[in-house]
Amino acid sequence: MNNSRRTYAIIAPALLLGLLFFSCTKKEEEKPPAGAAASSPALSPNVRIVATLNGDPITLAEFQERFARSGIKPEREVELEVKSEFLNRLIERKMMVLEAQRKRIKIGLPEINARIAALYTEHGKDVKDELASLGIDFEKWKSDIWEDLMIERLLNREVYRGVSVSSSEARRYYQAHPEEFERPEQVRVRQIVVGSEEEARKVMELLQAKNADFAAIAREKSMAPEAERGGDLGYFAMGEMPAEFNVVFGLPLQGISGIVKSPYGFHIFKLEDRRKPGLIGFNEAYKTIAEKLRYAKEDKRYKHWIKDLRSRTKFEVNYEALKQ
Repeated sequence: MNNSRRTYAIIAPALLLGLLFFSCTKKEEEKPPAGAAASSPALSPNVRIVATLNGDPITLAEFQERFARSGIKPEREVELEVKSEFLNRLIERKMMVLEAQRKRIKIGLPEINARIAALYTEHGKDVKDELASLGIDFEKWKSDIWEDLMIERLLNREVYRGVSVSSSEARRYYQAHPEEFERPEQVRVRQIVVGSEEEARKVMELLQAKNADFAAIAREKSMAPEAERGGDLGYFAMGEMPAEFNVVFGLPLQGISGIVKSPYGFHIFKLEDRRKPGLIGFNEAYKTIAEKLRYAKEDKRYKHWIKDLRSRTKFEVNYEALKQ
């Protein structure tokens, strides 16, 4: 499971920029990636310090590098507030990495490789050149991934392990919150999207032929991502799609719309099915309820744990140093 949902996370460049695949030698596997947490060298008197953590400084330069790698670009009027909060999260992040090291947690480069390869597969592109164009150092970016994995393993061991939700807990929640499980009218729709009205008229001619197969024509002609599924958009309710899609709610079953123009192109819709409004059953809702309750338990545990960790860590913060 992707742990980016955890409350500890500073926005990871790996998630914002996409994924890089890199190889490592056996010798490299025996040490943390370059840029990982290490003892601080002696600092020049002119170096600005934004915080100290157990006596080790976080310099303004390091903060600025981290902030740049996060991809956050706040409006000027809230810039200081955003940077201050980012610094708070950075301090907590460093606390957790130190705690992971104290607990003798180790992450090798094969695990970092696997994480980046998985992200690469998910996004399907190599953005190493993009990192360079943004002035982001690859080795430091790689060390961010190492920190992510260290923190994930720490939290899974120390905080989230053993958290579970019983069926009876989920059922009590279901019975106490019926309003959350009211399902509005939903429709299941296929669409064909083309780039011009002329193309759309040609598609309409194909659809008007006897025994025309909408799904097959969608696979052949549509430029939308769901074309490979025969244009199937699945079920959705009023308001969940762009306003141009609302025409489908007035169609009869198996009915085909006229040509509908939107910012995305020229659409032709087919109404496959219609679900009446009603209450979602407990069995269907169970997974969503269990996930919601588990997140709530994990969040409660995390807040207690991070408060304790902060109380055991000596740190000072200089927000004034963030002002430019």
